[in-house]
Amino acid sequence: AQKVELKPNRAVLVLLTQSGYCIHRSWGFGKIKTVDTVFARFTIDFQNKPGHALDLGFAADSLKPIPPTHILARKTADLEGLRQLAALHHLDLIKVVLESYGGKATIDQIHQLLVPDVIRDDWRKWWEVAKAELKKDGHFTVPIKKTEPIAYASKEVALGERLLGDFRVAKGLRARTTAATEAFKNFPDLADKAAVANEMIAALNADIASHQRTQPGVALEAIFARDDIRQAAGLAAPAEGQLTTRHIWTSEVRLSSILESVPVAKHKRVLQSFREATPALWHEALLATINNVPAKVVGECAALLTQEGKPQQLKDTLAALISRHTANTELLLWLAKERSDAFADILGPEVFRAMLTAMERDQFNEKKSNKLRDYILDDQDLLVELIGSADFEVIKDLTRALQLSPCFDDMDKRSLLARIVKNYPAVQSLISG
Repeated sequence: AQKVELKPNRAVLVLLTQSGYCIHRSWGFGKIKTVDTVFARFTIDFQNKPGHALDLGFAADSLKPIPPTHILARKTADLEGLRQLAALHHLDLIKVVLESYGGKATIDQIHQLLVPDVIRDDWRKWWEVAKAELKKDGHFTVPIKKTEPIAYASKEVALGERLLGDFRVAKGLRARTTAATEAFKNFPDLADKAAVANEMIAALNADIASHQRTQPGVALEAIFARDDIRQAAGLAAPAEGQLTTRHIWTSEVRLSSILESVPVAKHKRVLQSFREATPALWHEALLATINNVPAKVVGECAALLTQEGKPQQLKDTLAALISRHTANTELLLWLAKERSDAFADILGPEVFRAMLTAMERDQFNEKKSNKLRDYILDDQDLLVELIGSADFEVIKDLTRALQLSPCFDDMDKRSLLARIVKNYPAVQSLISG
């Protein structure tokens, strides 16, 4: 009777017995230790259930056999061998993972399977090296989006075809620009640079023209990518009539709106292209922009103004914004981090007063960023340096302003006041009173 009952599941039981490894949907990976034909059961070591006994019929219904070549099986049988692969043959290890899961797996899945058992050191560093090798190998497809799976194919595809394939399936100019930028990184390894570049450039040019007025920031990014690819491929100068960065910077386009639509990593290049396109008025536009952009962009603007011989105009603008208490928290955050000798004559007690005003303004407008407040608390020297040149009456006034400020809770106020008292003990009586 028992033999008749097991017939439909006999193939699964044979596979389980032959492979010696399995997966249960709740208990995970298991290694089959013994097969008891007398009592018709398996003894299986699951990760959290070692020596677990399972009836053969139940095992056939609930277990999935996996081969000894599966990454989970190999981690049990030959962990040291996998570690050797990780150290010497990155692609062989990734191939084991992908083939264990039908030829594809996401970066997160690969990470979960290999860390910390196989890769015990710096995963990020290991993965950067492995990813570069994957992109050069024609058997692997590495998607631009990290959430999409990496795939392995036994038939090798040339690098140029893979790059063009990613570019062709990208929808919209922004996606095509991303694909082109990724392709640019691989141009040194291409055998057919001109063919790949010409197809990408032609497609980008068509889209740039249609986005010039409606989405100038997107068009500008695409021009950067197009020009990089042309240079990497060693192609001749662009044909006459082709849109350049100068065509983007028309009178209707505002610098701040472009900066908002372009990733921070490209802001420096955006500013350079703006300077080249508007040689007469570029610095005035930058000075008008620095109070409306993130601290990192303020730094890029300040660097360009200084580099191009406009440091005094920058200092005058900063001084005016501080004295009028109209400087925003991002600008003041950049100035607090900068604190170089070039701005020594600006960095004084008025800067701290302007910081309090800017933070209170953000609080009133319900802006949730607390970066300036956190920086003031974290930097032990900032407050003391800012008030160091002030006379005692000004320090007393700033102490009162700090006590009344809604930007800091009581504990943070006590911490800041303690810094003042440490350098100016006479303030202690004011705080106690």
